[in-house]
Amino acid sequence: MKILVTGRGGAASWTIRGEQIGHALGATVKPQATLADMRAHDVILVVKRVPDEMLQALHRCGRPWVYDIVDAYPQRPGEPWSQTQCMRWLRDWLGLLRPTSVIWPTERMQIDGGGIGRVVYHHARPGLALNPIRKSLGVIGYEGSVRYIAQWQSHILKECQRRGLTFLINPSRMADVDVVLAVRDPQWCSYASRHWKSQVKLINAQASGTPFIGHCESGHFETKSGAEYWAERPEEVSTALDWMIEQSARLAMSRIMWRKAQPFTLDAMAHQVRMELACVVKS
Repeated sequence: MKILVTGRGGAASWTIRGEQIGHALGATVKPQATLADMRAHDVILVVKRVPDEMLQALHRCGRPWVYDIVDAYPQRPGEPWSQTQCMRWLRDWLGLLRPTSVIWPTERMQIDGGGIGRVVYHHARPGLALNPIRKSLGVIGYEGSVRYIAQWQSHILKECQRRGLTFLINPSRMADVDVVLAVRDPQWCSYASRHWKSQVKLINAQASGTPFIGHCESGHFETKSGAEYWAERPEEVSTALDWMIEQSARLAMSRIMWRKAQPFTLDAMAHQVRMELACVVKS
């Protein structure tokens, strides 16, 4: 089975779901693939963005194609959308694309999309070091843009000052922080972001055994280990940190989370993708 992986390219989701998954599949990985590229393969995996010219080629190529819809909804314009508006966008978008099948980042989004296709959760970042779980809390980490936590940040900084902690944004290694936060300000917590976002921040915390405080959104809840702490309001971060003061508590959390991450390797998730591609080729 000759596989082509394509998309607009450029985004972090392309690196993870396009390049990393594609190479694990032994596929041809080419952003902005042409009609000739498509016809030279048995099946096509398209990740996230589908430019107009590419969509026209997909409809002309005569090959089955699977759409990985991860983070495809309009991020900024979509934040004020209600559930009804989000569902309308999803129906209209898939009606326009007409893929043979769909790969979803969460089970909730798959249900919203009519139950077709397959859920493939994010794999853990390859090569993550295991968190040593230090004796004392010292560093709280956050991965992402600070614009998403402007309202949370003042509370977090005060909490760090009160406890003598450091707040580290985009740490170079997950294992260098004692607790990782995965939160967003209310204006960035639309129906889509709460239910359709992948669990990429959680899986990296789990795979490194790093204690986690975050929103109980669909991607997180569907892949939880049971050792994570949920926080929907800034003061709940304070409560969670109180629970994490003791090294023994964090060590127990780390072990549970690490075990949960073991099935979510790059090769395992690539195998899930391969099975869906094989299904559409056979159908």
